[in-house]
Amino acid sequence: MNIAYLYTSMVKELFRFRRMAIWLVICVVLYAMALAFVTYSRTPSTEAYPQLSGSLVFRFLSLVAAIFSTSVVAQEVEQKTIVYLLTRPIQRYQMIAMRTLAAATATATIGMVAAVTVSFAVKGGSFLSNEFLLRDFKGIIIGSLAYCSLFVFVSLVINKAMIAALLYAFGWESMAPNMQGSMYQLSITSHLQAICERPAPTTDANPLASFMSGAMGTNLLTPTQSWITMILLSATMLGLAMLWFTKFEYLPREDAE
Repeated sequence: MNIAYLYTSMVKELFRFRRMAIWLVICVVLYAMALAFVTYSRTPSTEAYPQLSGSLVFRFLSLVAAIFSTSVVAQEVEQKTIVYLLTRPIQRYQMIAMRTLAAATATATIGMVAAVTVSFAVKGGSFLSNEFLLRDFKGIIIGSLAYCSLFVFVSLVINKAMIAALLYAFGWESMAPNMQGSMYQLSITSHLQAICERPAPTTDANPLASFMSGAMGTNLLTPTQSWITMILLSATMLGLAMLWFTKFEYLPREDAE
């Protein structure tokens, strides 16, 4: 079996209309939230999109990554279809790699759609000329790969990995970038902020939006440092997932009901 087929078949599965329709509806909700923020907030228009992007788009990105990552293996185990997956004539490490890349592709696509809708809410007809939008696309792509690689590995190591992934995405990723000291360096969000080259919020910025976007702390990371860190993190987590999936057996879970 061609390994490219593993990637394309997983992409087709993730891009089924029923799956995508839910995410598109959520993107519409994000648009409404962003429009309400712009309408009623006193935040300067030049800072509205960076704050909304961090608090809405990239939080949404981690949620999408957590859910799509469970489709790689964990969902197959819980639905008791893992046996059919493993009988395919393909090496396990190739299987996990291609399925993880497919999950990252779907995550990045949804993330970019969300970024465009938020940009449209802020900038109106000139949303495509938003300089921060193109910067965010870079962060969304590498962020999707980093999140999916991490969450897939977590799903291989522990049961009920969705809970752990969500705690990381909405707990640690919300707090670490806002902490004093150097803890922010352990957060994917902080590195994505550096890659996206977001401006620091002013004293007039909305405190809640600044907190949710992880902009209340001091981020001294450079884009180069963060690119290297995210590439190494993605490669390491994906490599560990490939090794782990090759070495250990996965059987249908009897307690999934």
